[in-house]
Amino acid sequence: MRTAPISTPVDGAFVHPVRTDDDLAAFHRWMDCRHIIAVDTETSGLSFQAEARLIQVSDATAAWVFDAQRHPLVVDELANGEFTMICHNAAFDAIVLGRLLADYHGEGLPYPPVVLGREVENLMSRMIDTQVLAHLVDPRPKEDGGRGHALKVLADHYLGAGSVDSQDALKVRFRELGISAKDGFAEVPIWDEVYVRYSGVDPILTFRLYEVLAPMVDELGLTKLAAFEQEVATVCAAMTARGIRVDLDHARATLAHLAEERVAAEREASIYGVHNVHSPAQVAEALLVRGVELTERTEAGAWKMDKAVLSGIDDPVARAVQKAKAASKAASSWITPLIEQAEVDGRVHARVRTVGARTGRMSVHGPGLQQLPTTDWRVRRCLVPDEWQSIVLCDYNQLEPRVIAYLADEQNLITAFRDGVDVYSAIAERLYGVGFPTEKRALAKQALLAKIYQAGPKRLAAQTGVTEVVATQTMNAFDRAYPRLARWSKRLIETCKFNGQVVTTASGRRLPVTRGTEYRAVNHLTQATAADIFKGSIVNLARAGHAERLLMVVHDELVLQADEQVAGEFGEIVTDVMSGVLGEVPISALAKVAGPSWGHPYMPVEFVNA
Repeated sequence: MRTAPISTPVDGAFVHPVRTDDDLAAFHRWMDCRHIIAVDTETSGLSFQAEARLIQVSDATAAWVFDAQRHPLVVDELANGEFTMICHNAAFDAIVLGRLLADYHGEGLPYPPVVLGREVENLMSRMIDTQVLAHLVDPRPKEDGGRGHALKVLADHYLGAGSVDSQDALKVRFRELGISAKDGFAEVPIWDEVYVRYSGVDPILTFRLYEVLAPMVDELGLTKLAAFEQEVATVCAAMTARGIRVDLDHARATLAHLAEERVAAEREASIYGVHNVHSPAQVAEALLVRGVELTERTEAGAWKMDKAVLSGIDDPVARAVQKAKAASKAASSWITPLIEQAEVDGRVHARVRTVGARTGRMSVHGPGLQQLPTTDWRVRRCLVPDEWQSIVLCDYNQLEPRVIAYLADEQNLITAFRDGVDVYSAIAERLYGVGFPTEKRALAKQALLAKIYQAGPKRLAAQTGVTEVVATQTMNAFDRAYPRLARWSKRLIETCKFNGQVVTTASGRRLPVTRGTEYRAVNHLTQATAADIFKGSIVNLARAGHAERLLMVVHDELVLQADEQVAGEFGEIVTDVMSGVLGEVPISALAKVAGPSWGHPYMPVEFVNA
């Protein structure tokens, strides 16, 4: 007997729970004439190890909902069928489905990470991600005047008001059942009608959203870029599925050391009257009592006490507060998540948003391994290669400065890059003459970065410790020394003002700029071009057959592993793949064999052999 369909708030759309053999037979008849479907999953949470609860398959009007644990053949059909799957945040669903396949095929036995990665790669290779399409059409977050990239918000914008009703109803249902919002997705009965309706609506909205976005992507000339982004996402999703091995003993010891460090720093801060290091008011008062001159306030008028301010204050109060907060952040943001994930399968599976920023740059979360401070080696030391492997780090050499030299056709910079000299020393020599003081190199470097990020003299002064007068003189001298870069920046900003508020990369990536902030176009175009180059290296690495050695992507750096005996040679292979020429500008990468952990190159000598 067929289970009765469930009506939805979406016009003409129904949800079909698959609970009987007749339901399953009806689903297969429906699937027989489908070449494109939308797929979604519901899980008990958002962590990598969260349990799969439901699988949903739909077109624009009918969604079929399955108990994820009872239908392994349906998962096999999705993995091996001859159709295209539309997903919103495809990497998440591909990993959920890949883990289900691993459980089914492995019959509960440990599944090799590399094989799980291949399952996910196979699934991703046949998916189209509406989240990526939406980002290509308009990369701006809501706070910058865009639409954002969450499914319900996009559906509400493109498909009409009312598409979020099922989500609101589910929140009400959680309260009726006495379930907290935090635990609702894990505890709601699997065949609760409100839950099933909510679950079925998502792929229906995804399918309809694709029907709107796909023509827009075509019209804007973004089809090739969309395919490129999908290839990048495929490599990164498989990388997440494989994960990185964690040295649990070191991680637990590090957590204990961080707790001791935090307590000691908080005790020191309390001597000066700071009993809560997270209270800006207490910290500011303690500094003022000690005669420290404060200059920056928040919009509300309170003293600003963020990391940037505290790091510029030479006082034991500021140092103790920073040390306590740094230890607390390292423990909660990185070490604890590493331990929690590794206690399940010995690995951490950080997720990568391949379009994590409006410029197309990637970001990492769960945990945020992209944000690790270079000054603290202890977190990186927790991440180790597989047995008989060695960590290899391959990093682009001054990628964004090379990109802006190309974009601006700034021959004075291009010559320095082509000659292979230290570009920051070359800049310092042009600004201050031959035999310039050593400290001027750092100022020259920051002046170039200020041009890339369009920072003013005040920001340059804060970063380098010089006065605003000196910072202004330095930036003016830079413009005289590199006139093409100055003219290009000004022309780009003016063009952006009067030509639709959009700049475009060579790949076709559109970068809308909010009116009144046109100066950001310089950084957006530079950063986006660099992101395209970095992503291209990932794709080329995969096409060369090395994707399974990739462990993590961090800014302009690839973290990989290779057989211990050939790690150095492998690093050279990877940097050859990453290197090339952008116009007249050589693009180069550097390789470093880190060895037994990601943290070893950052460790003080006395700890390396401890």
